[in-house]
Amino acid sequence: MTGQGPGAGRGGGFSPKDFAKKAAVRADGPAGTGTPAAPGRGRDGAPPREPRRKAAPGPARDTTMPVACAGPLRSLLQVEWDTPAHTAPTLIGPGAVPDANALIVLRRTAFVPDGPAEVELPQQAGTALLRWAQEHDLGQVGPRVAQVARRREFALERLADGGAHVIRVLMEPEWRVAVGLGERSNAHELGISLHGTYGWPIIPGSGLKGAAAAYAWSEVEGSAADVEAFTRVFGTPLPSHRVGGRERHGSETGSRGRVRFLDAFASGGPVTVSVDVLTPHVKPYYDTTVTGRPGEAAEPPAEHHQPVPVNFLTVSGGTFATAVVGDDEGTTALAARWLTEAVADLGVGAKTGAGYGYMNAWEGSA
Repeated sequence: MTGQGPGAGRGGGFSPKDFAKKAAVRADGPAGTGTPAAPGRGRDGAPPREPRRKAAPGPARDTTMPVACAGPLRSLLQVEWDTPAHTAPTLIGPGAVPDANALIVLRRTAFVPDGPAEVELPQQAGTALLRWAQEHDLGQVGPRVAQVARRREFALERLADGGAHVIRVLMEPEWRVAVGLGERSNAHELGISLHGTYGWPIIPGSGLKGAAAAYAWSEVEGSAADVEAFTRVFGTPLPSHRVGGRERHGSETGSRGRVRFLDAFASGGPVTVSVDVLTPHVKPYYDTTVTGRPGEAAEPPAEHHQPVPVNFLTVSGGTFATAVVGDDEGTTALAARWLTEAVADLGVGAKTGAGYGYMNAWEGSA
């Protein structure tokens, strides 16, 4: 049997004469009327569409560039990669400015390529957001950061004038700090703790209080006086894992501690934002063991699994300023000491077992 071309079964194969026929149809103009098409117009007489750039072959080889953000930000933010203008994934558009609010850029965007409704978001879009975050320190601008620091200092002075005891604590990362990696309430799953108004990186006061409480409890020797000092700062009742054989302190309804731990802001100037990478080598094993779905067998770890780099945001430099505000001088001073020693010895945030989160801290003015 002889081989047949693609046209077999539909009147024979494709011959060179067909090229001439197709060329004639194109020259005939709209709908084969014999009237040549007007210059600069398509076969249907409509103005031609502006050609759009195509990305080079890769994970999203057929993606049309640029990829616009879905929703009302479509005209303001786009991403582009593998084009003559931007070879690396880059955030572009009128909204991609250095002082853009990171709450909007990171958490209100989803870059969806043209095509079917069910589509995986391109990895390059997340990379473009990470590049913007690192290059512009998540939208921090020096004069504005300094203005916010002055505003907070004014508020602390008013608290002190009202009778509260205020101790300021300054902190600098020894290496890198990763806070809020689990806050992935965005389409591209980029986690970092951001201020709810300014969109700048912060260390939440809840995290600082937790670190201080863990460190303080390690100092409690079991005497009633030690536990009483602990509960004055952090409140009652004690958590069940800390009660142990001790008598429960405080009422069953609980009482608040006498010290408030404030969020840590950049002090006077922007903190440095850096992109870091984690590379799991047996991702299928971790995925199946973490989900733990009933009836699903865990994927055993094996050498044939491919490493999967995962990028995340950290703070690698600069100074944070926080404060502890208490009802009396002695309790406030105790809380400040526990906090400064906690961030140095235990660290704060995620991945402290891998060296992240440790900070040099001291009491002083911003």
